[in-house]
Amino acid sequence: MILFRNVNIVKENAVEPGEVLVRDGKIAEVARVIEATPEMEIIDGGGRYLSPGFVDLHVHGGGGYSAMGGKEAVVKMCEAHARYGTTSILPTTLAAPIAQLKMAMDGIREAQNATDRVNILGVHLEGPFLSPDMCGAQSPENILVPDEWDCEDLLSYWDGIRIMGVAPETAGGMALGKLMQKYGVVASIAHSSGDYDIAEEAFQNGYSDVTHLYNACTSCHKIGVFRYAGTVEAALCNDNVTTQVIADLRHQPAGVLKLIYKCKGPDRMYLITDGLEYAALDMEEGQVFTQENGMSVVYEDGVMKLADRSCLAGSVATCDRLVRNMYREIGLPLPVCVKMASLTPARVIGIGDRKGKIEPGYDADLLLFDDNIQVDFVMVGGKIVVSA
Repeated sequence: MILFRNVNIVKENAVEPGEVLVRDGKIAEVARVIEATPEMEIIDGGGRYLSPGFVDLHVHGGGGYSAMGGKEAVVKMCEAHARYGTTSILPTTLAAPIAQLKMAMDGIREAQNATDRVNILGVHLEGPFLSPDMCGAQSPENILVPDEWDCEDLLSYWDGIRIMGVAPETAGGMALGKLMQKYGVVASIAHSSGDYDIAEEAFQNGYSDVTHLYNACTSCHKIGVFRYAGTVEAALCNDNVTTQVIADLRHQPAGVLKLIYKCKGPDRMYLITDGLEYAALDMEEGQVFTQENGMSVVYEDGVMKLADRSCLAGSVATCDRLVRNMYREIGLPLPVCVKMASLTPARVIGIGDRKGKIEPGYDADLLLFDDNIQVDFVMVGGKIVVSA
């Protein structure tokens, strides 16, 4: 048993001083004062914040390793993010041939039982059914059309598919939304050139989420003399839709993050890193890399760009940075910032009954950090994996 003392507990709606008891990998008690017994290990938090661990539902790699790289690479990428407070993670694939996606899923499935230092929750398939007009850093030759493939074969390959990103305007995209819903997979509008009406139709056909809002999707635009709304406006207007947001202050400026929060609130806006294999890794400005999909990218201005600088290629953020930005730069209350990186994403994939809160019965995935969100203690399932 482990007893946390002298901590400020980050709860869902408040920060309160108190003590937390961990037993058998679970949170056993939360109270202002808990009576210690000889068998308890006592951790003095020194007045730091005790927070639920972060849950990252969209991350392609980290520590130099990719989600597409097989079991050992997946373990290493996930453990790299755990050092920064991500206790639960959804490795995310790039658009690739179906056979390669199945191999990637095999590696992620094998990785689940190969580490107890982070919770590997399953897989997020970002593609391959995306819009070629909004491919971003996705490899154009790997973008497929749903009607030309047996999507049920892909979705039935592993029950660990938690989220799948699809452009609903593609041929067969709406039917695929219904199919994802049938398989219990969160259907996310991703890399879509569809407008407001297409998005609204998608929300009636199984889609309930939008991938990295404002990035690789349409927003208000002008055709001729008139303006038309896009996927962004449809997502902001629909109270039932959740939105992924890369809060690294590179993909979105502060004003846009404030707007999304004002429209969606902490229950429908959740933070993702969209981290590439270069996240959780020290890099030099101007350093050039080649992604698993063959696309050349460069690290510049605190973000990855395509080598020709035509667009952003993905972030190098870790979850602590996202929470820090929302708290220190955007100025939201700390419980709100933590919720968007823990409980809200946990709820999106249906595990909010056991992860994302500091309450009795929840998994003991816990962090200690200071007012600058510098994480120096990480616990996963009651096991200490990082300790300063």
